[in-house]
Amino acid sequence: MSKRIIVTGGAGFIGSNLCDYLLATGNEVVCIDSFDDYYEPEIKRNNICKALTNSNFTLIESDIKDIDLITSQISGSFDAIIHLAAKAGVRYSLKHPEIYYEVNVNGTQAICELCMRVDIQKIIFSSSSSVYGNNPDIPWNENSKLCPLSPYADSKVKAEQILVDFATDSKIELQILRLFSVYGPRMRPDLMMNKIFNAVSAESNLTVFGDGNSKRDYTYIGDVVSLIYNSIQKSFNQIQLFNIGNKFPVSLIDLIHLFEEKIGKNAKINYLQKLSVEPDVTFTTIELAQQILDYKPTTDINSGINSFINWRNNNPKI
Repeated sequence: MSKRIIVTGGAGFIGSNLCDYLLATGNEVVCIDSFDDYYEPEIKRNNICKALTNSNFTLIESDIKDIDLITSQISGSFDAIIHLAAKAGVRYSLKHPEIYYEVNVNGTQAICELCMRVDIQKIIFSSSSSVYGNNPDIPWNENSKLCPLSPYADSKVKAEQILVDFATDSKIELQILRLFSVYGPRMRPDLMMNKIFNAVSAESNLTVFGDGNSKRDYTYIGDVVSLIYNSIQKSFNQIQLFNIGNKFPVSLIDLIHLFEEKIGKNAKINYLQKLSVEPDVTFTTIELAQQILDYKPTTDINSGINSFINWRNNNPKI
C-alpha cells in the first residue's frame, strides 16, 4: 500500500538513496533539505535529479527549523517522517560545536513541533554508532553504555532524548536507528572511502590517523535503505531503539589494501597520531533488528566496495 513519507536531509547520501527506493516502491515522498554548504551543494542536487522527475516527489528547500515554511507547503497526514537531516562530521564538530547543537539538537526539537502541527504517525530517527565512543565492552548492543567523544556524538545523544521525551508525551511511534559506518554510492566527499579512492587512483598521499588498525562495522547503503523501508511498514512497541551494523568490523589498513587490489594502484600512506575523538573499533550485535525488523544485511565488504568503486568511476570529481 502506498504511503506518504517525509524525509529530512533527503538530498544527502542516505536520504537520496532512500527517496529513490521509496519512489520506486510506489510511495509519495516529501524531501526537506537546506543544501547546507558543509560540502558542495551541487552534489546533493545531482543526488535527487532522478527523483525530481517523479510526480510523487516534492522538494522543500528549507532549514528544518523553519516550521512555518515547511507547513505552508504540505497538507494532509503522513505515515512517517524519516529524520536524517543533521550536521555531520566528528572532527569538524570539535572546532564548531555550537553549529552541531543548533542543527542536530534544536533541529530535532523542531521536528517534534512539526509532528504536533501535522498529522504524522511515526518518527524514524537516524542516530549514530558514535554515541558509544570508545566503550570497550564490544560487541555493543542497544543497552551498552553511551560514551560520546565529540560534540557531534553528544548532539546525537541529546537528540535521541528529545525524541524519546516527545514520543512518551505524545504517544507517537518512535524508532531510533543507530547506524554504523554507512557506505556506498553518493557518500559524502569528506568520508574516508572517498579519500581512499582518490589517493589510490592518483597514487597520491593518504593521511591515516593512528596505525591503521582501527576497525569499523561498515554497513552498505542498500541494506540500510531496505531496513528503513521495513521500519516504515511495521508497527510495534511505541518506542524502539536498534543498532544497525553488519557485524563484521574491518580494519582501516585492510580496507585500504582492498581498494589497492581492486584498482591496481597503491596509495602513499602518511601515518599521523591517532585522534582522541575516534574510537578504536565499532562493532555491534544486530539480533534485535533481525528479530523485529527482519533486518538482513546481504552486502559484504567486498561486494559493497565493488559497487562503490563502480559509482566513483562514473563520478570521478567527487
